[in-house]
Amino acid sequence: MSFRLKAVLLILSIALIPYISIMFYIGNMLRDTYNQNITKEMQTQLSLTTKSIEQYIQTLQNDMQFMVRLDVMNDIFSGDLDRRISKLLEEKKDELKLYGDFYIIDKNNNIIASSDTSKLGKKITFKPFFTYPVHSTFDNSVIADLVLEFSPKNLTYFFNNTKDRIYYILLDNEQPLFKEKTFKQAFVVKGFIKDTPNIEIVLEQDKELFLELLHKSEYWFFVTIFLGAFIITIIALFLINRLIKPIISLSQIADEITQKQDYSYRVDSSSNDEVGKLSKSFNKMLIGMSDTLNKLKEETKNREILIQEQGKNEMLKQLSHKLSKYLSPQIYESIFSGAQDVTLTSKRKKLTIFFSDIVNFTDTTETMESEDLSELLNDYLNDMTQIALKYGATVDKYIGDAIMLFFGDPKSNGIEEDATACVHMALKMQEHMHTLHQRWNKKGFTKPFMIRIGIHTGYCTVGNFGSENRLEYTIIGSSVNLASRIESSANPNEILISEETQLLVDGKFTCKRSKEITPKGFTRPISLYSVFNKTDKEEDEISIQEDGLDLRLQMGKISHKDKELLKEKLVNIINRLS
Repeated sequence: MSFRLKAVLLILSIALIPYISIMFYIGNMLRDTYNQNITKEMQTQLSLTTKSIEQYIQTLQNDMQFMVRLDVMNDIFSGDLDRRISKLLEEKKDELKLYGDFYIIDKNNNIIASSDTSKLGKKITFKPFFTYPVHSTFDNSVIADLVLEFSPKNLTYFFNNTKDRIYYILLDNEQPLFKEKTFKQAFVVKGFIKDTPNIEIVLEQDKELFLELLHKSEYWFFVTIFLGAFIITIIALFLINRLIKPIISLSQIADEITQKQDYSYRVDSSSNDEVGKLSKSFNKMLIGMSDTLNKLKEETKNREILIQEQGKNEMLKQLSHKLSKYLSPQIYESIFSGAQDVTLTSKRKKLTIFFSDIVNFTDTTETMESEDLSELLNDYLNDMTQIALKYGATVDKYIGDAIMLFFGDPKSNGIEEDATACVHMALKMQEHMHTLHQRWNKKGFTKPFMIRIGIHTGYCTVGNFGSENRLEYTIIGSSVNLASRIESSANPNEILISEETQLLVDGKFTCKRSKEITPKGFTRPISLYSVFNKTDKEEDEISIQEDGLDLRLQMGKISHKDKELLKEKLVNIINRLS
């Protein structure tokens, strides 16, 4: 994938993804708001309707209370029942335009007066909607009851149905009553009538009109999104082209110089931004390289003449031998064999990186004389380096008491074999520390050094870095930083490797998952593993290292007879300590 395409995709993703996400969020929010507004308006309308019904029912109750207090009701007490009471009930029914009838019933539930005279003398067979006792004006005793047979149809007077909005009734939450039509999709709100919990008023709003308006809005919404995205894309392409055009030009000229080895090319550096500064620096580098090459050619010619005249081949041999002390053997060999050029060049390779240092080195050595410290440190670095070279490591550098190595360049046996050799080397170094402690104890240095090791396998940039006058063959990249972070996370006498390395050496060593870390500069957690020899068992090994004490027991290698003897020796040591 070209740099231009990467830049285009990056800028467009940064610009378009938030834009489209925000637009869709606004669209959903507007749709939900419109939906809520419709439901809220329907609830308001239903509330007004239910209040009107409640007022109607209250008026009905007041009329019934008024009727039971009329003097004509005393005819019930005297038994002089004529049509006056029934006539009163009929007139009240007509006045209210009531669906249903009023009844006067005695204590045996017999109908003694009614707005429907055909039912006189019968018993009521329905559950009254309202019941009010009729009291005698002579002794205030209850002489009968006024009851109302009420039909829910009376409530339909208050239903203001339209083409897309209808009311209906749910009686005891069963089948709907007086429902004129059914919508395929609808908004629905419900409300109860006060003092009549078995009657529920339902208001439905046809949803098709809402969906039709929504579809029209969505059409223009998507048109707006497309136009916005198109405009953003055009602007982004314009800005990207202006931004990366100088960089692409710089890359093309660099390729031409590499292919033709012609250092007369120059990059246009008319702009004053960072790219312009980079172009000016690149031009200066070309001039410097051209001058350096001319100087090298001249110096080479003079040295050839000098060697021919004075026969200094032996001197050069000795000089190269001295220089080899400052370079890793692999790098020294590749340079002096001509396989590698001493130029500012680099390449990407997958390497296994090794870091180690001495735990609390400053605290451990603060009481030591500088001569003793130099002796111990050089002794330690010398032995560790010999082990590293034995396993084919490239020694990058010493950083005080820390050692930085890598496997896979300039020579490699394959990524898996390089990782395996690195872990073998680390285990050998940890094992060799016991030999060093014994050697130092004999010299009177009783405070042991404890080291920690970190290993990671990943892609690095490897090559010559530095200036025209001095180069350093080293590696850089996030994998190097991660290996250093892994090493600083290790415990004393522990070898920690990353999951990438563990996968390469799986089955060759005993690897135990140790911890997860999220190093500075990394967003994802890194799984780390402690490494042991495949034949070792962690639970069978006891290791204690303190000031003046270096104890290591491999329980699996001690016989039963030796264990008894060892117990006696340890008891004697403990008694001496107490």
